[in-house]
Amino acid sequence: MKKQLRKRPRCSQCGKCCTAPVVLITKPSDYRRWINQGREDILKHASVPPLKGYGDLWIDIRGSEKSAYCPFIKGISEDKFICTINDTKPKVCREFRCEWAYGAGDKGVPFKTERGWTDKAKKLGYGRPRKGKTVQ
Repeated sequence: MKKQLRKRPRCSQCGKCCTAPVVLITKPSDYRRWINQGREDILKHASVPPLKGYGDLWIDIRGSEKSAYCPFIKGISEDKFICTINDTKPKVCREFRCEWAYGAGDKGVPFKTERGWTDKAKKLGYGRPRKGKTVQ
């Protein structure tokens, strides 16, 4: 029996995307928004992006090392997590969807990112115009 893929993503709140040891970037628009919002709690974990390019996110507040995970993830049960800055989280986080979210694979494995659909997603037909619309 073929697994049914989802058109709309669903988050399992597993926290794998927030605890993965990856380097995340600060977009200039994120950084400006946090300054305007007075979000010193976030800014202390982000480097200033250059005029053209990106800064780093989730720098360890004890030094210049990068943290192993997002400091804004909060466990709500043994296997469920939430984002405590969901209302203003970085674009790189807002755009991320894992394979599981679409019913196409494992939790935490990129399927759609801020850079677009992965090769696996494209092979499955995501990102292609359908009847005047693009599959989200």
